[in-house]
Amino acid sequence: MSNSGLSTPDTLPAEVIRLREALAAAQQQNEVLSTFVALSEAAATTDDVTALARHVGGVLRRHIPHLLALYFTRQGERWVADLVSDAVPPEFMALVRSGLPLDTPFLAQTVAARTPQFFDHWNSAEQGMPYAEQFQATGVAPFFQGQQPVALLAVGLVGQAVWTAQQRQLFTAVYQALYSAQQRKALGQEQQRALEAFMTLTEAIGLETDRVQLAEWASELFLTSMPGWSTGYYEWDGGLWRARHTNVADPVLRDALLAGVPASSPSLSAAVEARQAVFFDQLVAHDELVAGAESYHAAAFFPYFRDGQPTAMFAIGSKQYQIWLPEDQAVFEAVGRSLGLGLERAWQAQDLEEQRSELQAANEDLEAFAYSVSHDLRTPARHVKGFVEMGRRAMAQGQLDKVERAFQVMEGAADQMNCMIDAMLALSHSTLRPLSQARVNLKALVEQARTHVEDEATGRQIEWRVAPLPQVMGDAATLQQVLTNLMSNAVKFTRVRERAVIEIGAQAGDEAWTVWVRDNGVGFDPAYADRLFGPFQRLHGQSEFEGTGIGLATVRRIILRHGGRIWADSVPGTGTTFSFTLPHVR
Repeated sequence: MSNSGLSTPDTLPAEVIRLREALAAAQQQNEVLSTFVALSEAAATTDDVTALARHVGGVLRRHIPHLLALYFTRQGERWVADLVSDAVPPEFMALVRSGLPLDTPFLAQTVAARTPQFFDHWNSAEQGMPYAEQFQATGVAPFFQGQQPVALLAVGLVGQAVWTAQQRQLFTAVYQALYSAQQRKALGQEQQRALEAFMTLTEAIGLETDRVQLAEWASELFLTSMPGWSTGYYEWDGGLWRARHTNVADPVLRDALLAGVPASSPSLSAAVEARQAVFFDQLVAHDELVAGAESYHAAAFFPYFRDGQPTAMFAIGSKQYQIWLPEDQAVFEAVGRSLGLGLERAWQAQDLEEQRSELQAANEDLEAFAYSVSHDLRTPARHVKGFVEMGRRAMAQGQLDKVERAFQVMEGAADQMNCMIDAMLALSHSTLRPLSQARVNLKALVEQARTHVEDEATGRQIEWRVAPLPQVMGDAATLQQVLTNLMSNAVKFTRVRERAVIEIGAQAGDEAWTVWVRDNGVGFDPAYADRLFGPFQRLHGQSEFEGTGIGLATVRRIILRHGGRIWADSVPGTGTTFSFTLPHVR
């Protein structure tokens, strides 16, 4: 019978030794695992990193004899010990409390590696650390907030120059537990800042009606959660998406965005077509049709619509970020929705203001109409009545020449009354006629207006100075009426000049174009400028310059309906400049 499977007295002690060693290793491994579980549970129930670091130091000392643990936080250009183990020599404590330079070799190496580092046969002299000669090995673990290093967990071994595998495993375990707590605390702080920012934006939405200001706040809100991104707010302006606010630093790209991105840009078109936020992990730069955009990778776009038409866009881009995570998409969509609420309120406020302005203008017109009925329209009626009586007496006396004169006066009074009624109807139509919104070529309107006033300029020497004129957003028919009226006024009130000069020009502003018609005519007293645009208000006598006093009132109503304003500057005897604005976006 073979007994090869049985242990002999000689081999038994060796097997027992191996079993005891395996059992000891298993017990030690179990302790490490238990420690990791305990630390993980502690990390899950607290975000007090300092308290957890103190607990970590105690755990390490129980398992690694003669160990000292330090928790550093970055303060300016130094690493300052926020927590140290007990029984630390006072000279060394003073050193670490005062702080170590950022370029201390073993600390700088750990920060560069961004992972825990172990240093065997550590030499305090080489590290520039006096009073640390008792340490023969060290380990350091880094903590980051975003891209910035904010803390370090450092331990030093006394009487041991080399880290064992189990010690490295234990140190890594406690680092992971502490790191998770630090991350949760940082996340909590970021969430708190984001919540405060959302509350600020929500409050602003209830008060602010300036769209660009709302966009600036939305950008700041987004950057509190995702710093380092480029943001932009765009508004649709006749075939182009023009940036109204952007934090892009590159001057070439910034100028391109302010000048306007074509509607054919694939990313913007995709957002308009989707009618919701769209995300790109890799922006196709050569398709974006924008100089300087080739360095961007990830991007997102949030479109806004008004009356069913694309009107505004919130966009972000990053040169480093390349893959969208669900939580990051959620941040962008939340900010985009908040901005959308603010824009809706701003547009509503704009509509109400326009309605208020139109109502105010209508009330002013009604008051002027009542005044006209009681004064202006009664004047020709009195003329008719008076000259009818005068004609009767002349006919009774056989004075036919006086009868003819009476008929001429009555005819003129009737014509004047008809003109005033027609003018009032024209003013009413300028209010009731619906406006279309399209690109309008001002140069073409000015050329057409010149043909309309040719009869008034017959036989006169007039120098027309027409500067380059832009395309604007508006209603072509009513804007034609505005320019024809203002240019006709300029022709009429320069009648006394041997050589009339009439200038037409335009200038771009941030929100609107300013257009002007300037002449070297008789001018008017600026003290009465507020009366100039009222119906039937005239600053010159009928015998000097004919007219009904309705033309400028009509012009004012048309410009108000376009969302602009109109005013006049004049010097008596020198000339007058009429100016009006037309917003870029309607």
